[in-house]
Amino acid sequence: MSREAMESLAASEELVRRMRADASAAAKQSIADARESGERLVAEAIRRSAEEIGELARQSDEKAKAEAKELAGSNENRKAVMRAKAESRAQEAVDLIVERIVNS
Repeated sequence: MSREAMESLAASEELVRRMRADASAAAKQSIADARESGERLVAEAIRRSAEEIGELARQSDEKAKAEAKELAGSNENRKAVMRAKAESRAQEAVDLIVERIVNS
């Protein structure tokens, strides 16, 4: 084999080694970039989830407070109706007792 052919072969082998090293470095960089991008996406998803959870908790609290106020108002109305009935019955009882005493 001639000297030129050997030098050409050596140069080609060196070129292949450099190309492999460059390809390996590019692949490692691509993996690192993909990992970094994935971590950013996960962090963003976690942040959005936390915001959504906070918003849902706030909405749930507001709904619970509104329902509690409604229930409290309803209970007050029932209490007033029951008090009016009790007072009416108490007056009926007083009238009945007075009638029995008078008729005795």
